[in-house]
Amino acid sequence: MDINFHCDSKQNFKNENQQVRAFLYTDYSIKPHNHDFYELNIIMQGNGTHQIENACFRVETGDVFMISPMMVHAYYGTEDLDVYHILLHKDFIRNNQKENASIPGFFQLVEIEPFLRQNFSKKMFLHLSHGQILQLKTDLSFIADNSVYDTEEMIPFKKHTTWKILYWLSALLFNQIYAGSKKVLNKYDIEIVRTLEYIHQNYDSKITIDLLCQKSLLSRSTFLRSFRSVCGCTPMEYINRYRCKKALEMIDNVCLSKTEIAHCCGFYDLSHMERTMKQLL
Repeated sequence: MDINFHCDSKQNFKNENQQVRAFLYTDYSIKPHNHDFYELNIIMQGNGTHQIENACFRVETGDVFMISPMMVHAYYGTEDLDVYHILLHKDFIRNNQKENASIPGFFQLVEIEPFLRQNFSKKMFLHLSHGQILQLKTDLSFIADNSVYDTEEMIPFKKHTTWKILYWLSALLFNQIYAGSKKVLNKYDIEIVRTLEYIHQNYDSKITIDLLCQKSLLSRSTFLRSFRSVCGCTPMEYINRYRCKKALEMIDNVCLSKTEIAHCCGFYDLSHMERTMKQLL
């Protein structure tokens, strides 16, 4: 998908202290674009087509999904589409990684589902009921831009409420994937999603195909076939791409040498990391 424009963090966040923005777009449509921050979309009303990279999905009232940094996306063919946006600076997510890893469904919401949306034909993003949307509206009004709470002294409370929203949505998605969506995901799909979560939590350690087969309780042939069906790539390609992604984040934000970063991200050494980046990025 050709990109029409890019939105930069400097244009959307006033300063380093402002890491969250929240607002409602009514009767929304937008041309292909990307940005260097996370964007949570909540469909409050209406319907339309959401395109991310080269994949398209119909969206409707109650759908919730995250758009990762630099993913090209657009909305078109909309009918009275109202979309609530929560913009999250990359540091907002990165600075809380340890706690995030302990929250069921967080990786699925923020990292796994956005990736799968580009490759997987089945719609598996979170869907809220009418009652859940009403429950969410109180917290959304608290974190909204230009609300009575939009003051410097309220920033810590707005950040806390944003985490409350993210963790609640993560838990709902976790339950939807593993308990309520078996009509959408078969048992093999579910095991692959579990495997992806394991990779995201353990990318800094040695991961082999045999280990992933053991974790998924699938035979090697079934695991490899199912993984490619869900992810559009091999397990090692996925692992290496994720390791490269984490390494680039650390290079930008952590005061470590590249050799130290390579070991932190599961590479054998610096040359292995640089060779893998050259091949995949």
